[in-house]
Amino acid sequence: MYQIKLSRAALHEPVRGAWCRVCESCYVSRDGYLDHKGFVRDHTSDFKSLRQKNVDKQHLETSRLDKRLTKLTQVLTDPTAAEMLNVQQQSAASKLWPVNLNGLRNQRKLLEQTIVNWEDDAKVPNCPFCKQTFTNFSLRKHHCRLCGKVVCGDTRTGCSSEVGLNVNVNVGGGKTLTEKMGEVALDVRICRECNGVLFSKRDFMDEVARKPPDQKSYETMVEFEKGIITMLPRFQKLLATLQDSSRPPTPQQRSEASKTRKRLLDAFTQYDIAAKRIVNLPTDSPTQQQLQRSIYLYSVEFLQTHMFPLKALPKILKQTKSSKLGNGHHRGLGSPASIIDDSSSVVSSNPEVDAEEKLLKEQLAVLEEQKFLVGEMIASAKASRRFEEIGALAQSLGELEKEVEKVEGQIKDFEKRNPVW
Repeated sequence: MYQIKLSRAALHEPVRGAWCRVCESCYVSRDGYLDHKGFVRDHTSDFKSLRQKNVDKQHLETSRLDKRLTKLTQVLTDPTAAEMLNVQQQSAASKLWPVNLNGLRNQRKLLEQTIVNWEDDAKVPNCPFCKQTFTNFSLRKHHCRLCGKVVCGDTRTGCSSEVGLNVNVNVGGGKTLTEKMGEVALDVRICRECNGVLFSKRDFMDEVARKPPDQKSYETMVEFEKGIITMLPRFQKLLATLQDSSRPPTPQQRSEASKTRKRLLDAFTQYDIAAKRIVNLPTDSPTQQQLQRSIYLYSVEFLQTHMFPLKALPKILKQTKSSKLGNGHHRGLGSPASIIDDSSSVVSSNPEVDAEEKLLKEQLAVLEEQKFLVGEMIASAKASRRFEEIGALAQSLGELEKEVEKVEGQIKDFEKRNPVW
């Protein structure tokens, strides 16, 4: 028997009910028995209400410091406003501050003190952030231009720093607004706290938008790969047109095939450069190193698969030119070339047999080129001590050697079956 808590109305009541014996069907059919997700309580609204106070406070502080910084840059870059503010605040500044000829002698310091009241130097013996004791020479006192606090300028602790700003000002003399606007470089000392309030969100967004070098190189490699895959079908179509013996190719088709091949070779070169840039990036992480090696091995396989058919175009163009020259001599005088053409036409009485033999020999030539290039890659990897790549390349070389032996055997069998008389 099963037990569940039931109310007086014989309904499932897990909190205030009394334990009662029930059958299996009632036990299984109660609410929540087949619910695999369990009980869910959403605290998002409570969290938002609690966090909203801090968000509003942070937004208010950011807005206040932003307005101060804007006003400070306007005062420091506008001579007319600076003179007016200097005249208006001269008396107030003399009442608020003790007479300090060394401090009031600097016109810029006077203007900066009109934005926010500076903290008295004598009341602050230590830096409020790093707690170092101020001295007259090694650790001098500085004021934050936005909050007025006395802080140190130690570069090791970063309690305050001079932030470089490019301020757009009206230089006058121009007819349009763009001609009147100019840029003025301005350095403003800001404490660590104000710097975080003002620029932390902006720095975070810049950090999120910034891409690491390996990601940039990989995206470049992927773009070249997409372009190669897009151009390859057109190049193969042009090759098929050039290989068609019934329709001789036109000069425009040969020129277009050569241009497409050159674009593909350039794309393959850039693709290989991007892959090598990825594998040569310095890193201390074993996982990152393995990832870079995997990307490079993928690029090597991609090059082996798609690049080598480009080698067939120069041979096709040479064959086309030689056939044209032979036809021209045959039409003209009875030259030796015409005799050779006549004899070849007699010998090759079956065009299907010639096409099959030609296809096998072209396939063998491509495989030999692949074998040669993979051998060069293995030698380069050994010279650069990239031993992790040698295994995959050696495996590819072994597969190519087997394919070469297979095609050579097919050619020998073909020659036995079709002897040349």
